[in-house]
Amino acid sequence: MLHIVFLRDALLLTKKHYLSWREIQDAFDDYMTSLGPWSAEDVTSFFEIDYGQDDASWPLSRQDIADLIASDRDELISAE
Repeated sequence: MLHIVFLRDALLLTKKHYLSWREIQDAFDDYMTSLGPWSAEDVTSFFEIDYGQDDASWPLSRQDIADLIASDRDELISAE
């Protein structure tokens, strides 16, 4: 499961387990809001609705999402 975390100057995708949005807020000084926990499919659907079908305009591409899930990393960040 993934959380999308909107920071002041970036978007972060994380696999870390958080109990609530308050826990996420406490983890990031520049926290604005967050969504999730969502599946990769839900994240992709959200990006399609918010940024359009072409993932070249997304903050993180479909491949970025798949790579994060397959990796040992917990987070992926992209400047918006």
